[in-house]
Amino acid sequence: MELRLNANAIITNSEGEILLIKQKKGDFAGGLNIPGGGINPGEMGFDAIKREILEETGIKSLNNIKPIGFCELTKKDIKKHRVVLLFHGNGKGNPRETEEGYCSWEKYDSVKNQLIPFAKKAIEMWQKNELHFTIND
Repeated sequence: MELRLNANAIITNSEGEILLIKQKKGDFAGGLNIPGGGINPGEMGFDAIKREILEETGIKSLNNIKPIGFCELTKKDIKKHRVVLLFHGNGKGNPRETEEGYCSWEKYDSVKNQLIPFAKKAIEMWQKNELHFTIND
């Protein structure tokens, strides 16, 4: 089984909006996701999430980034297991379009039905002050 470690973050602004990416490619193209991605060998989780946010959204101004939990995603048919460190922080600025997708600040209630399953569960976990969830495909 292939194991991968990721870092993803729920970044909120002073208006109570969440930084989201409308994905351009992959299995969930067109869906909204929270920024994040793989942690490189030797890279710390905090460094990885700051790098991923900058690469995927262009947002540089981040404050109070802290770990809030983790999740495990498995795909039994293709034997993949992903462990995701989840962070929360505050940000500001105008997100830009990147290779990953179209980035914007959004109110959760307005877009919750457009979120990919992982992002929806991560935000719900954070809202409920829970620490862990799993998705098994």
